[in-house]
Amino acid sequence: MCIRDRHETVDRGGEVKRRTVSILTFILLVVMISLLSVFMASQAHLSRAEEETIALVEVDHTVKKVNQFYWTTTDQSCFTIDFIDDQAERFYAIVEREGGDIHYFPYQELIKESDAKSITASEIKDPQIMQARLGLYKEKPVWEMTLRNSNQTISYFILDAKTGEWVQTLSNI
Repeated sequence: MCIRDRHETVDRGGEVKRRTVSILTFILLVVMISLLSVFMASQAHLSRAEEETIALVEVDHTVKKVNQFYWTTTDQSCFTIDFIDDQAERFYAIVEREGGDIHYFPYQELIKESDAKSITASEIKDPQIMQARLGLYKEKPVWEMTLRNSNQTISYFILDAKTGEWVQTLSNI
């Protein structure tokens, strides 16, 4: 009888462990699905903004290939695409979110993203450049560089996209 009781206890212990593992697996699965749905919802806004920007630009140009899409908010929100048209020419199109005005710039007219990062790196000691985005600031094309400071705050370094000159810095945000 004692041996039998011991086996029943072991069996119940194994059953409890299996149930606990099953519950934890279910909870983990629910959390992962929730995080995936939040991520997909956030990406849907970005994808829709890119599609709408391309549709607006295609009124004036045939967009054959989009190289990059940027969404910036300086003094206004802008959507920018770096694209190649049907004539194999490369342009930047910056679309103002309010009003939908479109500003076109030949690719060679503005400094490149890599150049904007290099300028930022030469101006700021040990920059941790998180992002570079092309947009408008006071109706002029600018590169907005997002930087992580050593104290884990965020700063924005804004460069004139035509000259590469410093325009403004927003620090410790």
